[in-house]
Amino acid sequence: MSVLLLLHPTIVTDEDTVLGIKSKITSQYPQAPVTQHIIDRVARENVELAPNSFAHIVYVNPNEGHLALPVLVISKLFNALAEDGDFTGDLPRNQDLDALMNGFIVKAPGHWVKPVSQKTLVLLRPKSLKEGRTAKLPLFKKAAAEKDTVSSPVTLTDTSANNTDQEDEASMKRRLEESKLSYFSDDSDDELIAEDELLADVNDLDKINIIVPKKCELPDGKKRRKACKDCTCGLKEIEEAAEANSRNLQETILGQMVQLATLEAIEIEDRLKKSAVKFTEDDLAEIDFTVEGKTGGCGSCALGDAFRCDGCPYLGLPPFRPGEVVNLDSFGEDI
Repeated sequence: MSVLLLLHPTIVTDEDTVLGIKSKITSQYPQAPVTQHIIDRVARENVELAPNSFAHIVYVNPNEGHLALPVLVISKLFNALAEDGDFTGDLPRNQDLDALMNGFIVKAPGHWVKPVSQKTLVLLRPKSLKEGRTAKLPLFKKAAAEKDTVSSPVTLTDTSANNTDQEDEASMKRRLEESKLSYFSDDSDDELIAEDELLADVNDLDKINIIVPKKCELPDGKKRRKACKDCTCGLKEIEEAAEANSRNLQETILGQMVQLATLEAIEIEDRLKKSAVKFTEDDLAEIDFTVEGKTGGCGSCALGDAFRCDGCPYLGLPPFRPGEVVNLDSFGEDI
């Protein structure tokens, strides 16, 4: 049996630490070969671990705050570990329940052991009697036959005489109790039956006639295009599988279209950034519309607010002629 060394991805870069751990394992198990894997590759099933192939598994994880193991990884390591093998190292302390659910035995914190499987035997107790003893049947008093068919006159009885009916009833109860005790107290020797004998008739299963469902076909020999409501021929499952495949194909195509649209939008943004419009100082200089010959882009700044743009600097001023200085005489009176 060999030793499996599981390494966390964060410790793989420290080659000296890994060599020190391997040398320590080699000194502890000198005759066992050491196999080294990264736990992420085991979790992603990039590495297949043969069942019952490792006697010891050592897990190294330097991250004390992140020691949790997926339940699927615990199950895979349990299958790869041989019986009576141990799983040690930097194991999480709060996953003992997950280890127990997957078959491990928690001997100590950070020490899990795979138990040895035991063969189960079926114990049967047949209801048989011991040799030399027979079960006693309950005895009942036989009704006495009437000697005379003619009804006898009513006579008075002597109450001082012994009541034989009560004695017979008591003796009958005693006999019944004895018969019951003898039945339930007779235990035969325990007989053990192996599991192989219980599975002796498995080979006869091939001889059993298997009922094959009738194909869902129309009377003219054509196949149905759509499954029935209570379909049992498997056509409904085929339709569901085809529908699922088409849905997956549509989702894949839509995802590719979204990805292509995103890339195209990024390219357009980059192209716009490269071809940005740059203004010179003359273009950015403020235009004085009071100077004759200077007009705005709209050419209607001097006509009044009704003809001015939203961003016109002359909003609120009265109309004026180009080249005329605007004077606000009444502005001081308002103050």
